[in-house]
Amino acid sequence: MIPFLLTTLATLGVAAASAAPAVAITPTDIAGSWTGTLEQGGERVAAGFAFTPDTSGKVTIAYTLPALHFDHATIAVTRFAASGDTVKLGPFRFALDRVHAHLTGIMPAALFPAYDVRVSLARGDAPPLPPRPAPASTASPAWTFTGDSAMWAGPAYADERVFVGTLAGTIVALDAETGARLWSHRVGGPVRSRPAEQGGAVFVLADDAVLYGLDAASGALRWQVKLGSQPVVRRPFQDPMSRFDRFGSDVKAGGGRLYVGTNDGRVVAIDPASGRVLWQFATGDAVLAAPEIANGLLYVGSYDRFVYALDAASGRLRWKRDTRGRVVSTPAVSGDRVVIGNRTYDLLGLDARRGDIAWRRYQWGTWVESSASIRDGIAYVGSSDGASVSAWDAAGGRRRWLTDVLGWSWGQPAATDDRVYACTSGSVGYPVANLGTVVALDRASGAVVWRYAPPAPAAGDWGFPGSVAVGPRFVYASSLGGEVIALPR
Repeated sequence: MIPFLLTTLATLGVAAASAAPAVAITPTDIAGSWTGTLEQGGERVAAGFAFTPDTSGKVTIAYTLPALHFDHATIAVTRFAASGDTVKLGPFRFALDRVHAHLTGIMPAALFPAYDVRVSLARGDAPPLPPRPAPASTASPAWTFTGDSAMWAGPAYADERVFVGTLAGTIVALDAETGARLWSHRVGGPVRSRPAEQGGAVFVLADDAVLYGLDAASGALRWQVKLGSQPVVRRPFQDPMSRFDRFGSDVKAGGGRLYVGTNDGRVVAIDPASGRVLWQFATGDAVLAAPEIANGLLYVGSYDRFVYALDAASGRLRWKRDTRGRVVSTPAVSGDRVVIGNRTYDLLGLDARRGDIAWRRYQWGTWVESSASIRDGIAYVGSSDGASVSAWDAAGGRRRWLTDVLGWSWGQPAATDDRVYACTSGSVGYPVANLGTVVALDRASGAVVWRYAPPAPAAGDWGFPGSVAVGPRFVYASSLGGEVIALPR
């Protein structure tokens, strides 16, 4: 769940003014604090509600969900109505048992899409939230580079250089050891994807719908190819029509080809020497993350809710699977499993050969937008409002550990022999105090090894929204403040 859902729910609540309250049930019957559980698929989590009526007939609904660190967050102000034993509060419908002081119902689809999430409440104080770790820094940057604007997607490391793109449309190459700028190249649109280095060239897709191939040593343009008829338009997060399409597709290199997704829903195979399009395949909506190649297949997630497996040589469809939620990340392949998350709070393990769902793990109100990284059969993945990085057995879906990383972890974690590195971001004024950090976790246990946590600004979005890159001596991250930092591993 992210700000869009809170906005949607509040809008639905205000718009849902209906008939006058029934005589039998009044706002006083539900006023106060309630505590209980949410249940889906046989799993339960603690939840709490508080209902505060006012003299105009409206009720303020505050919501507590320890799984997301939500503590008495106001999610709707709506009119009260009742019919029989049913209480109507905007999109909420509760059955009230006044004898036993119970409220039961199904959570609104705006909060919990795709599944019927049952809520059962009794009179009582909201459940306590788990303690959160202190955000103090235990690491400091070895160097900092300041660019010309926000850097969303994160940097890439290759051959002792760090490559990163900015919203101003600048691709920058830095010396990985010192942070000194080696070259910069201006492209025709904002950059929301990570550059990819292959064979002495750097490839990056910009929001002008052009894929650029640059010389990795000098930044000189080798070729460019237009992959869309129109520039990408990304609506602000506050816009009710926003897709929250924070990132564009990275380029995936493999088998002597480049593969990239487009905002108009295509997967394109390209010759890396010339930029010539070799084949393309149309999905039903935007492809916002890189494809993955394994077993001669190209695995692709689409905003149309499907994961696709394509023949990497020809682009022919092998299978597709409806995940029931928007897919905005790169599939991760481990043996015969494809691990992928979606926006209906699922982390899925798909059969790599047929696309069947081998396992599904529900994430309780948090979009799974992070691309997983897999090492030794373990998938490491971040979460949105869950503000966590977790480790999962890729074959069977058993969770190994989960660590609160204090902020939205949208980017792809990086896993080494003994560490997992991740970035987080936050927004000042959001119902939960999410922070912008870079964190190193013990790969076996998930324990925090070190954290870099700069102070929050006075207002706005901040932190490190993208993916982390790892070199031999440093970990690299880029920020909404336009900085690239190097932290000792």
